[in-house]
Amino acid sequence: MYKLRLYIMFFLGFAVQLQAQEKLTYDEFINIVRKYHPVAQQATLQTDMAKAELQSARGAFEPSFYINKNQKEFGGKDYYNYLTTELKVPTWYGLDLKAGTENNQGQFTATELTKGRSSFVGASLPLAKGLLIDKRRAAVKQAREMVAFSDEERRLMLNDLLYEATSVYYEWQSAYYTKRLADSLLRVNQERYQFIRNGVTLGDRPAIDTVETLTQLQSFEFMLAEAEQTLNNATFEMSNFLWKENQQAYQLPSFVEPALILAERSLQDINQYQSLVATHPKLQQAQIKTNVLGIEKQLKFQSLLPSFNVQYNLLNKDYTFFADPNLFQNNYKWGFTVGIPLFLREARAEYRKANLKITQQTWENRLLFTEQQNKVNQYYNDAVQLQRQTAIYQQTVINYRRMYDAELTRFNNGESSLFLVNSRENKLFEAQQKLISLQAKAAKAIIAVDYATGRLGF
Repeated sequence: MYKLRLYIMFFLGFAVQLQAQEKLTYDEFINIVRKYHPVAQQATLQTDMAKAELQSARGAFEPSFYINKNQKEFGGKDYYNYLTTELKVPTWYGLDLKAGTENNQGQFTATELTKGRSSFVGASLPLAKGLLIDKRRAAVKQAREMVAFSDEERRLMLNDLLYEATSVYYEWQSAYYTKRLADSLLRVNQERYQFIRNGVTLGDRPAIDTVETLTQLQSFEFMLAEAEQTLNNATFEMSNFLWKENQQAYQLPSFVEPALILAERSLQDINQYQSLVATHPKLQQAQIKTNVLGIEKQLKFQSLLPSFNVQYNLLNKDYTFFADPNLFQNNYKWGFTVGIPLFLREARAEYRKANLKITQQTWENRLLFTEQQNKVNQYYNDAVQLQRQTAIYQQTVINYRRMYDAELTRFNNGESSLFLVNSRENKLFEAQQKLISLQAKAAKAIIAVDYATGRLGF
């Protein structure tokens, strides 16, 4: 009866009869981390902050309205009374529009001002420096790039977070099944010890066999204590990644178990992974840095051009805008400003620095792309080899079990000793333990290839 029960337990592997438990699969765990982990929430804030910066940069193109009131009375004299209103509308293409009214009164009104009520509509435009791009437009363009940069930063943070969570999950999974394995072998040894004690009592076994059996039993008791310690620590690590929807930390209950460790994940062709390298968040950020430097280069080039700004105002009496449509015949004010440094030392130096920065960033991009490609190759090679090793070691475990079963049969027939049975059992336990570790490493290695391509952050 003992032999039959022992055979059944090892035929089922290290599985034991447990109460119905709730399983937490890898995909379910990752979804929880992605939705509720604080780092995942912080990653989203990166994009929100960049969008706020973009909104701030766009403020340079907001229309603005001004009212200016100046009045002076002294010694019973009304020196002047000025009231000016003005609406300014900057546009994306460098053309700034404005319109306003003036009401200038007083005995000593400045001679260059128009006395009484008048109105004006005007515009100013840079025809050289600042025509194609200026600081305002450069700031908006760079802010747009930084929104994309922050979104890649969000993906990068998620990619790192989920890979760290992956490592913790498979460590927990390995610790859980190692503990189950130690627990099942402890049960077997408890039954064997009782069986040997009964044999000694009946005179069928020498008394020394109880010492041999007890030593083996105590060895597995120690291993179980170690496995329980490892599992508890792994459970605490898992709890660091489990959060509720209300932003409260969640302690993983003891009745929750991982998915079956034998479940394998598929590995795609290496060419498919290599085609995704360019989409890695780090490489996307590197390209965005190049774009930002390109905008800076365009802005620095403007410093090499002369300043040539033209202004024109159409004037009208009273508050009647566009009463006289003849732009250059009557009631107008216009002018221009031209200027350029004679040697352009600063402008040429700044433009050269901008070019050098782009060259430097280009080399960094190439190096980063090569490193990321090799990283994918390395992780892919690890995954392939671990899958191969796992398949080989599964057969090794089967052979160890066969040798153990054969030794146990010989022992029951009186042809072997407890020492040999214990030796076979220890070898089987070590092989099963190593297989659990290999299976967890293989599953993690496949996720690592996705991590190397940056796909975990999508």
